[in-house]
Amino acid sequence: MSLIFRAPLLTLVVLALLVFGIERLIVTDSEQIERLAEEASEAIRSQAWERLAGLLHEDFTYEQRDGPETVEHVRRLVKKYKPTDVGIALFEIEVVGEEARARGVVRGTALGRPARVPESAWFKETDDGWKLWKVRGGGYVR
Repeated sequence: MSLIFRAPLLTLVVLALLVFGIERLIVTDSEQIERLAEEASEAIRSQAWERLAGLLHEDFTYEQRDGPETVEHVRRLVKKYKPTDVGIALFEIEVVGEEARARGVVRGTALGRPARVPESAWFKETDDGWKLWKVRGGGYVR
């Protein structure tokens, strides 16, 4: 292959690698919030309650519960119903400054039956990254 063809091809390969690398380095707020939801799912699955508590904003609220009360509530539910395949799926994430809102679904299997609960969640950005700030749950969906 002649040098004339190799230089443009090499340039294209280098540019493609550069774009790929930059894309991997730049993580959007929405991607960080999605990771937070996956971390919360994993913390619940592995019953890592301190890790779950660390994902909550200091002003966290859920059904008139603060963060520690919510973690204890989730712990009791997991102990009682022994869910498997717990996951949190977020969609329609809207970021405005240091706050974000998303709709989502908490899903899992408990006592051998699938369950889904729709949620609305709000997030706040802190010095430690995004934290779950508020959650408003919906009714159980089969």
